[in-house]
Amino acid sequence: MFYVQPYKTCKLFGALRVVLGIQDAIVLLHSPKGCAYNLRYLLGVRGAKVNRILTTEMDEKDVIFGGEVRLKKAIKVVDERYNPSLIAVLTSCASSIIGEDIELICKDLKGVKAKLLPIHSGGFEGDQIEGYKEAMKRIVEDLVEVKELGDGVNLLAVYRYGWDLEEVKRLVGFITTTNSVLTAKTSLNEIKNASKARLNVIMCEASGFDAARLMKKKFGIPYVHPLLPIGIKATKDFVFSISEFFDIKIPEEFVKEERRALKKIERAKDKLIGKKVCVISGASRIAPITQFLSELGMEIVLISIDKPGETTLEDLNKVINEVDANPKVIVEPEVDEVLESIRQEKPDLIVGGLYETEISRRFRIPLLDIMHGEERTMGFEGAVNLAKSIEVVLLRR
Repeated sequence: MFYVQPYKTCKLFGALRVVLGIQDAIVLLHSPKGCAYNLRYLLGVRGAKVNRILTTEMDEKDVIFGGEVRLKKAIKVVDERYNPSLIAVLTSCASSIIGEDIELICKDLKGVKAKLLPIHSGGFEGDQIEGYKEAMKRIVEDLVEVKELGDGVNLLAVYRYGWDLEEVKRLVGFITTTNSVLTAKTSLNEIKNASKARLNVIMCEASGFDAARLMKKKFGIPYVHPLLPIGIKATKDFVFSISEFFDIKIPEEFVKEERRALKKIERAKDKLIGKKVCVISGASRIAPITQFLSELGMEIVLISIDKPGETTLEDLNKVINEVDANPKVIVEPEVDEVLESIRQEKPDLIVGGLYETEISRRFRIPLLDIMHGEERTMGFEGAVNLAKSIEVVLLRR
C-alpha cells in the first residue's frame, strides 16, 4: 500500500525511545538540528526527560563531505561536559544516507570515558518498531554481560516508565523478583546484569521477540509472552505465567486483591454496559485492552492497530472469539481510513493516545488517553482506575 498519511513514525523514534530509558546515558543524534528539536518537543509533551537528547547538528558541508570530524568532536564534548556512563550514538536520515560508519568512528575514538553504543536508526530505513528492534539488539549484543545465573525475571521491551511499570514489578513480586528492566528507567549496570535472570517476560511483542531469542541463544534464558496485565483476566494470566515457570503457588493476598477489584468494577459496569467503544493502539496493548473493555460490558465496534507484531493478530482474534465480539479491525491504516471507520461505526468512546486528540475533537467523541506513563492501567488497581476513568470521560459527552 502507498501511504501518504501513515499512522506510525520512523525508525529513529523507536531507537530513541529505547535508549532514552537508560538513566545514566546520553543520546547523541548524528543529525541536523531539526531531528533533535522535533523529537525533544514531541517526547517532552509526553513527560520524557528530553534534556538527554543531544545532536551533532549536521549541516550541508557534513552531508557533502562527511560528518566524522563533527561526530568525534560532539562525542568528546558530551563525554567531558556530562560524564555519562553511556553515550548512545544514533544515526538519522542524513547520516545514514551518506553511509557514515559510526561503528568504526566509535571504535577508533580515543580518550572517551563513556561506553559508546552506535545504533543505525535512519528514519527512512523503517518504522518505529524496526527502531525498537535494532536498539534492543545492540543493547543485548554490546551491553549485556555473561554473569552467573541468579534469580528473578527480566521485563523485556519496556519503554514507558511510570506507575504501570512499578505495578508490574509489584505483580512479579508475588512470585519472584525483577532482575532488570530493558530499558525503562534502568541503569547501565542493571543492563549488564540482565543475563542473571532465569526468565525473560516479553512486554512488547512487536519488538521483544528478537531480543528474547537472542538472549536465549547467548545466555540460555527462556522467555514467555503473556498479555500485558490490563484488566482482571489479563492480570491473573500474567502472574500465572510467571508462577507456572517457577512452580510457585500464587499467594492468597493476590486472590484477595482480585476479589476487591471485582467488587469495585461491578459498581461501574452498570453505567458502561452496551456503550460502543473504538480502540486505537499499538501491538502490545490492543488485545488486553479489548479484553478488559469487554469485561466491562462495553461493545467494541472498531479496533485499529498501527503495526502488528508476531502474535498480535493471533492474540487479538483469540480475545475477540472468547468475548464473542464482532468489531471492525483495521491494520496499519492511513489516517483517512481511521476517520472513515469512526464515522461509520459511531462509537461513544475512543480509547487511544495523544494522536487521537484531534479525531476526538472532530467527531465530538470523548477520548480516554491511556498511552502515556502517567495513566494507571495495569494490575487490579489499574483496572479499577480505568473503569472509573471511562465512566468520568463518558459523562463529559
